[in-house]
Amino acid sequence: MKRLKIIIISLMLSVLTITGSVTAGAMKLTDVPKNVDYHYGLDVSTWNRSLNMKNIKNAGVEFAIIRIGYYRKSGGYLDVRFKENVKKCVENGIEFGVYVYSYVYSKSDNLKCAKWVHKQLKAMGNYCKDIDTIPVAYDIEDKTQTKAVSKGKISRTYLYQSVCKFSDKIKSYGYIPVVYSFQGFFMSYLDITKLQKKGYKIWYAQWPYLYHLTTKEKKVMYNDTIADIWQFSDALTVGGKVFDTNVCYDDFYNYKNEDSKLKIKEFKNAYALGNKTSVKPSSFKVYSGSKLLKKGTDYKLIYFKNTRAGKAKIKIIRYKNKKYLETKTLFFYVKPAIPQKLKTKSYLHKMDIFWKKSSGASYYEIQEKDVNDGSYNTIDVVKTNSYTNTDLDSGSKIDMRIRAVYDKNGKVYKSKYAYISDYTKYTKVKIESVTSEKKNYAEVKWTPKAENAVGYEIKYSTDKNFSKNVKIKTVSGIDVPSASIKLTSGKKYYFKVRAVNEIDDVKIYSNFSDILNVKVK
Repeated sequence: MKRLKIIIISLMLSVLTITGSVTAGAMKLTDVPKNVDYHYGLDVSTWNRSLNMKNIKNAGVEFAIIRIGYYRKSGGYLDVRFKENVKKCVENGIEFGVYVYSYVYSKSDNLKCAKWVHKQLKAMGNYCKDIDTIPVAYDIEDKTQTKAVSKGKISRTYLYQSVCKFSDKIKSYGYIPVVYSFQGFFMSYLDITKLQKKGYKIWYAQWPYLYHLTTKEKKVMYNDTIADIWQFSDALTVGGKVFDTNVCYDDFYNYKNEDSKLKIKEFKNAYALGNKTSVKPSSFKVYSGSKLLKKGTDYKLIYFKNTRAGKAKIKIIRYKNKKYLETKTLFFYVKPAIPQKLKTKSYLHKMDIFWKKSSGASYYEIQEKDVNDGSYNTIDVVKTNSYTNTDLDSGSKIDMRIRAVYDKNGKVYKSKYAYISDYTKYTKVKIESVTSEKKNYAEVKWTPKAENAVGYEIKYSTDKNFSKNVKIKTVSGIDVPSASIKLTSGKKYYFKVRAVNEIDDVKIYSNFSDILNVKVK
């Protein structure tokens, strides 16, 4: 947008003094911190020349604010690329609004300006019938207005009232009125609080980029100004071209036109699984009144990069004989991605669980299966992608499940469950003695303290490292304290013992005892 060079240079110097750090040079959307409440867009005009809106959308741009033209005392002048830009936005499913650059300040001229804007939008027919995101902005920042105030032609109060005349007239036509200017102009000439009380939306230009995108209070701009749209940079590069860049917040961006004749039926499931690719809702049918429309003939669908958990959308564009008729934005809900790559590490009375972070998760819900009735009960919620389950019985099967949860201001979206099972370790068996009192036999004794064991394994070998001549003797019974093993007389044998349990046909073992040896009689 056009700006006063002296004012903006002064503004930039003051900002530099305040912040001590700014972003220099061109930037890309990938350089900007992401937040689920933000939607990024451009303001475009003839100065940007012909635009490839498909590539712009693919770069992550979600909306455009198109210059409709500028207005002088002599009348309105249409931007030569206004119609082209509107049609390209519609064809590519990019939400859009418009702005008019003003050179006037009288109330009568601003009423004429509003009428002229409405006339141009009506001339676009259905293309501008349902501007449903960032409608009509009044761009006031010119020296024509500031000189009128400084020379005493009008007061600041009159200038404010004149802006209201435009905005109220625009509102009477059914559009959302938006007032645009930069920080210095708002501070010197317009009271933002009063504008907002009248129901006007604020589009606030303040750059260079000051990192407010990462602040805790996401909507607060410089000097505690709360804006609906923030123009935070004049240096976004898309497809080799440089644009002014804006962020719009969910509560304004999700405004939608409810008057469309398009109806959605048989929408079986409004939830989908979040992942790296664009999420699409389950099957549905599109009607205009009672008439079932045919995809590809009567309408087409524009899918957005619905990769974040929470509210998502698609846009339906309706045609008749290849002529554009109307659009409808369909909102649905995206669950966060199901936890992936679950792993466990078992101990005697606890178990560690690890998983890959889920896209869009605010936290994770951990549930454990009750061995008595088979139900799952929530035992904890965590924000990290790991959890330690404690106070477990040794030698037991532990069934757990985990799901990701996205919490959007108290509205919760949950993924499907990811399941995992593992077994806790047994108490290490204590081997008491190994003796050979009888020829060709050795007697092995241990302390039977392993909980839930169904028996024991005695591993023995003539090799102290158990790398050869290894054999195993199995003994059933939890309280069995010893076993007699027939061996070769005169040889030295090494022994170790471990407990055995069996759950669902799976054998579970404790760690082996220490090693003892004896020479067989």
